[in-house]
Amino acid sequence: MQAAPKLTRQNFEFFADRFGEKLGWPTALHDIADVLAETNPRFDRDKFIRRATDVWEETHELPDLEDEIPY
Repeated sequence: MQAAPKLTRQNFEFFADRFGEKLGWPTALHDIADVLAETNPRFDRDKFIRRATDVWEETHELPDLEDEIPY
């Protein structure tokens, strides 16, 4: 297996912005964050997931869900 490249905050921000809009569902961001964490000990996993999820929410329309349970 090839050694992970040393990535920077600029790389992580780019990935969050691009992956966030491309994914079908944001749960995959956790797997991506696990891989990116191997590239830099200072990687802020929570910040990456938060940013990418924000981008995902901006580019995908969520269904309207009712708050009430029908009787």
